[in-house]
Amino acid sequence: MELFFSREIALGVRELDRQESGHCIKVLRHREGDTIHVIDGCGNLYECRIVSADSSATLFDVVNVIEGYGSHPYTLTMAVAPPKNIDRFEWFCEKATEIGVDTIVPLVGDYSERKVFKGDRCERIIISAAKQSHKGAVPALEPLTAVRELLVRDFDPGTRKLICYCGECEGKISVQKALGNASARYVIMIGPEGDFSREEIALAMEHGWTPVSLGDSRLRIETAALTATAAVYLSSL
Repeated sequence: MELFFSREIALGVRELDRQESGHCIKVLRHREGDTIHVIDGCGNLYECRIVSADSSATLFDVVNVIEGYGSHPYTLTMAVAPPKNIDRFEWFCEKATEIGVDTIVPLVGDYSERKVFKGDRCERIIISAAKQSHKGAVPALEPLTAVRELLVRDFDPGTRKLICYCGECEGKISVQKALGNASARYVIMIGPEGDFSREEIALAMEHGWTPVSLGDSRLRIETAALTATAAVYLSSL
């Protein structure tokens, strides 16, 4: 089943944009009367019937709505410092979307090599990954955020705040142990190539973050981020 995407469908708009229409009509050869499926990025799947097969603006009627399509039983924010090679961060965004993530926050910290982030291409990759993996919800991609800003942010009550750290510090535990509680809300931070600074870790401890380890292997940023994402997903099964 091929999925199409329209944020406006939840507002009553019954039309695919030019890009989605072109794919629907020119590539997949859909015609009037055909059934198509559209996600709104908020978790809903719409079963629709084409009423006008226009490759510039395909019109349709909604036949049925399925809520929570492809959802997961937790809420996960992954805050990750993009590496110098942005392709690796884009790869993480794609794979994390396939597994199950709700928000992705690109970080800039004391030791970050990448100080600039443009999210347009990443957003397109995330939408494509959501459609490919049959997710009704499209993860939110926030603007580049300073590590210190995120560390002092107020999250919903009960959110488990985990910061992955390679160095030694008091209270550090394995990510498996950190996830082994009843919390269904998580925010996990992955630092840059040079890890978090001691000052950042100290600030994290002051604001209730739990330092965690992903094991003894030396992981690239995107590998560590995906490992943490998969750990949350597997802990929910």
